[in-house]
Amino acid sequence: MKLFKIIYISLFFLSNLVISEDNQSEYKIELIVFKYLNINSIESFNTKLIFPNEDIIYLYDKNSSIKELKYSNFSNISKYISNIVDNGIGQNLNSAPSVWFRDDIEIIKLKDLEKKIINDDKLELVDAKSWIQTIPNLEDSKFLFYESKSKYYGFLLNFYKKRFMHIDLKAYLGNVNSRSSNINIFIDNDKRLFNDEVHFFDHPYFGLILSISEV
Repeated sequence: MKLFKIIYISLFFLSNLVISEDNQSEYKIELIVFKYLNINSIESFNTKLIFPNEDIIYLYDKNSSIKELKYSNFSNISKYISNIVDNGIGQNLNSAPSVWFRDDIEIIKLKDLEKKIINDDKLELVDAKSWIQTIPNLEDSKFLFYESKSKYYGFLLNFYKKRFMHIDLKAYLGNVNSRSSNINIFIDNDKRLFNDEVHFFDHPYFGLILSISEV
């Protein structure tokens, strides 16, 4: 009976998602993080990274310092679906998250750059990730947060729309168990962007390359 209920809810959920999201487009995000091996900077980096107070959606994988979620590595979807499964389809789509994330493990657009970084003796590849998401208006947007316990870096990304698409990026080196006032090696940038663009964010210690493409 429960299996039938889950299947029915899934069909209901999928059939109404397009309506609830008002035909909102999905975008594939690819992200590469690398470190510089020969660092010549003498900056003291006294400024500290300020973590956002807004609601955060957590991205989990086996390398994550974030506690594993019960249903999914994208908590906004898992909470909504589990609530429907537990309480029935009477839960209407008004409670649906305004931004949706789907996991995707394949780097395509940035693949050549990833290979060049691996083969460059002045650089060290830290990580490469990709996912698919919708991009809501600013007032409905949320940060996607990831931190690695083994690769010693983290990022918060918030894509949102005003007149144009924007990205609010906070990326850093160092593990801080999700929140800290001691992060001083970081990139903090809010900028406009367009579909099918590749962006490079730079710091004397590390860099981040990001692509966005509508799917």
